Amino acid sequence: MSGPTPPPLPPDLELLLRHMHLPYMRRMAPEVLATARAQRWDPAEVLKVLLGEEVAGRERSALATRRAQAAFPTGKTFNTWDANLSSIPEPTQSALRTLEWIGRHENLVVCGPVGIATHYNSLSIRIRK
Repeated sequence: MSGPTPPPLPPDLELLLRHMHLPYMRRMAPEVLATARAQRWDPAEVLKVLLGEEVAGRERSALATRRAQAAFPTGKTFNTWDANLSSIPEPTQSALRTLEWIGRHENLVVCGPVGIATHYNSLSIRIRK
């Protein structure tokens, strides 16, 4: 169950946010402003929350764009992986499947013959914070 619908933004503020291309801030502003009003937030906190939402939205959008441009094959899961066809030792495969290396911001480079998994002869995955 959600709370009451916050009032819409004033038209001039809506126009400014559109003109400045701040779609994520514009989308969250009514709710954030209503919360800020009810909880008597400091104006700096309101700006911080709204700008943080814009940054997070842009990062999500950029990630989605990069994934779409990469055109990675879909439908690949660990369930379809045949460990017997890999020259990687089983303990290493198991360790990689835990994905703990992502949290440590480590890189993974997978190399193999051309045409096996991709038309490139190596794939490098860099995880950034």
